[in-house]
Amino acid sequence: MFSPSLVLAFVIGSLYGLVFYLVFGRGWARIPLYWVTGLAGFALGQWLGSSIGLSLFNIGPVNLVEGTLVSWASLFAVRAWRR
Repeated sequence: MFSPSLVLAFVIGSLYGLVFYLVFGRGWARIPLYWVTGLAGFALGQWLGSSIGLSLFNIGPVNLVEGTLVSWASLFAVRAWRR
């Protein structure tokens, strides 16, 4: 069974990727790209927040602010790279 914090991080990262697609996406082929980027960015933000010891706003063990910032930065970077 998966831990609730892992499920929450997966859902938040997925939502960020899909919301980014709804706002900036062009074409169905970019949905998987933005979804994976949102997940990977949120996971990287989790790792950075945990390794640095920064905890601005946590929901349990999920570093919400750090994950959000890195996820959105990675989504904008992928958007700029794919143009």
